[in-house]
Amino acid sequence: MLTGGLLLQQPADVVHEIPPTIDQDITVILGAGVIGLSTAYYLALSLKENGTCSLPSRPKVIVVEPSHGICPGASGGATGGLGDFGFSEAVSPLGEFSYGLHKELASAYQGRKNWSFRDQNVFRVTPKNFKGDLLPPDSWAPVPPLETNLSSLPDWIKTSDHWSVQLLAPVPHSSHIDPARFCQFLYKQCQDLGVQFRFNSTVTSVQQADDRESFRSVTVESSTPSQTTKVIPCNALVIAGGPWSANLFSSLFPEAVVKLRMNTTWSAGNYVRVRNPRPEKPDEQSNSTQVFLNNVLPDSNAMDITSFLDGSLYLGGWGAIPEVLPEYADNVEPQQAEIDSLLKMARQHLSLEPDEMLEVFDIGRCYRPQAVPNRPIVTRVKWSLLGYLEDSPRMAHSCPRGPVEPKPAVVGGLYINTGHDSDGVTLGPGSGKVMSELLLGRMPSVSVSELDLES
Repeated sequence: MLTGGLLLQQPADVVHEIPPTIDQDITVILGAGVIGLSTAYYLALSLKENGTCSLPSRPKVIVVEPSHGICPGASGGATGGLGDFGFSEAVSPLGEFSYGLHKELASAYQGRKNWSFRDQNVFRVTPKNFKGDLLPPDSWAPVPPLETNLSSLPDWIKTSDHWSVQLLAPVPHSSHIDPARFCQFLYKQCQDLGVQFRFNSTVTSVQQADDRESFRSVTVESSTPSQTTKVIPCNALVIAGGPWSANLFSSLFPEAVVKLRMNTTWSAGNYVRVRNPRPEKPDEQSNSTQVFLNNVLPDSNAMDITSFLDGSLYLGGWGAIPEVLPEYADNVEPQQAEIDSLLKMARQHLSLEPDEMLEVFDIGRCYRPQAVPNRPIVTRVKWSLLGYLEDSPRMAHSCPRGPVEPKPAVVGGLYINTGHDSDGVTLGPGSGKVMSELLLGRMPSVSVSELDLES
């Protein structure tokens, strides 16, 4: 029976991974997308650098992911564009900080080789004498848009004499990565730092600690290789489940007096990866190019095309027919009718001969984690908002009274790191770093006071 997120009774077959009388300084992160991976990486790195392994029980970081592997959602299928611009006033400090961390990681770990990090130029094309609303708007750019020539566009774009071209984001304001490879890098770093991963698993309940605003353990159900239920000690819990974060919050904290709301109706988009019909010449200094075609497309369609270092093009910006958010990211499927429409539109704007084939090697659909209101949530949740009462029942196994225990390295409680919309990859390192600082009770590198659950 669950009341207010507390486990009052447990089935006989529940396995306690560590005896429940032993308190453990363990952080459990829900979600193995770029936000969860970044949080795990920076937290584990800080714990290692601080030598906290000398504590009686070495702090641990555990990532729980319902899918079979990392990044089953938008993180692995994103455009890969990075930048220090385009954020709201409340998010700009985090965005600029995170972009700087991206550059630091790329410099330290051979980013160009390992996850295709390189500079990027972002262009917008519009009809000449265009009188409509520009997309993206001028205000999105880091500097005033620069009018340039058609020849500035890459060879793979089929240009028109009726177009004007603006350079929206020049180097060094914009960069590009292969997001799937970047997430693989974070995953490997996490493993090297001792982070544990539990795939095909979900946290089904949380157990409150005695006499402090913290947790004692979480119950984890795993589906492979066989159905198992385990109780894992947990001091701090981080919800980093992307668009599934609202479902996680409401199921684990049904008595909470505040709601985590996500817009999943209009936040999805289909994408296609194709081989570049006019591949760029191999060049160690070559930049990525992103071209926004929104203003020259009919019927309010939106599309942007981005070049990857591996010689492919990413067709994105396209919408999706609204569908109910599936229970798991593994169940999100591309919408073939929308994929066909996207490819048809792309053929009109790529440098292709009439009968030239376009080689498609990947298609997908992603739900962007769009919070309501639309801004990231990077915060430690006030305990009073979770609905726990002073006289609420505690777990049957209570900690025995005894000597004062060492202060945990991690500040217990509930943390939320989600709602990054289409900027998750850009904001990943910064959000992960700041979240690790909140978990360790430190002053965050940049203020996230306006990114809490109540704002």
